[in-house]
Amino acid sequence: MATNSPLSRRGLLISGSLATAGILATACSSEKEPSVAAASSGGSAADGPQKGKKVIFVVHDKNPFFAPVQRGFEDFGAIMGWQTQFIGPPAQDTQKTVELQASALSAKPDGVIFTRIDETSFDANIQKATSSGVKVILSNVASDGYEKLGVGFVGQNFVNAGDACGREIAKYAKERTGKSDGVIVCGNFAPGSTALEQRIQGIKQGIEAYNKENGTSFTTEVLVTSTDESKAVAAIDAKYTSKKDEIVGWAMAAFDHQYVSTWAKGKNLVGKFAVGGFDLIQPVLDGIKDKSIDFSLGQNPYAQGWIAAALLAEEFDPGYPARTYDTGAEVVDAANVDAVATREARFA
Repeated sequence: MATNSPLSRRGLLISGSLATAGILATACSSEKEPSVAAASSGGSAADGPQKGKKVIFVVHDKNPFFAPVQRGFEDFGAIMGWQTQFIGPPAQDTQKTVELQASALSAKPDGVIFTRIDETSFDANIQKATSSGVKVILSNVASDGYEKLGVGFVGQNFVNAGDACGREIAKYAKERTGKSDGVIVCGNFAPGSTALEQRIQGIKQGIEAYNKENGTSFTTEVLVTSTDESKAVAAIDAKYTSKKDEIVGWAMAAFDHQYVSTWAKGKNLVGKFAVGGFDLIQPVLDGIKDKSIDFSLGQNPYAQGWIAAALLAEEFDPGYPARTYDTGAEVVDAANVDAVATREARFA
């Protein structure tokens, strides 16, 4: 359930390891323990018809990125007087996520918010929920064909965001190296993930568009990295060793450009190529500040909690069906990083 304790990205990781199916079912089925939301003062939305609604948010990977998502979800739930819980495996694990979704549904919630990282794995649980009258919203990633499930989605348009990233990395590659050709490495730490695959599709598209518009001829190669820093750095170093000066940029499909930053600083290579990627976790913001990262694209994770909950609320009452909400692709670079870092510090 929601609490008043400050949410941190560090605390989120710790709490994720505690969300077993048994704990979930017990916590969510208890009607004796009042939620913080239910204790809101009189005259607020928390006293209305949605008071006491039970809503569970299940993500596929409870990594630091999701701290603002959780905060947005819990902030909205507090206003409405909901009982809320936010869970997920501590690292991406499809089967564990399926199990946590099933446990969430067994707790008989009024609504759930799920991520959907591929086109099949979570559909049985989504269909079970909708057929039993549980309202469902998808958040962060929905994957192709989600519309057929009759649910709404709050998240980034990944191809469009990738296109923006591709144009940015090509621009910085030319600025950093003075070259008009060379290889831009596209990093992917989760091959098969719809979000990352579509971002890479978009990155390639954006680079091609930049080439046509600016007379450059940058090419791309995909590199499988990792969420584990040592493994990611090893993969990055091996790639650079094999390509050397051919590499003019690194465009990572998630937050693994933080590892390019770490590696480049260790090798005294900062400024020898462009570095960009996605998301606004602290190591990425620090990299932009010390100029080892040129830019990163945000996707408004707070909205992926707040707006997803709001769409669920309007399905509860008065009953409007949810649609799609694009959370955009915010470009963060040296010009605005200080303001963004101040904003994001709330979730550190």
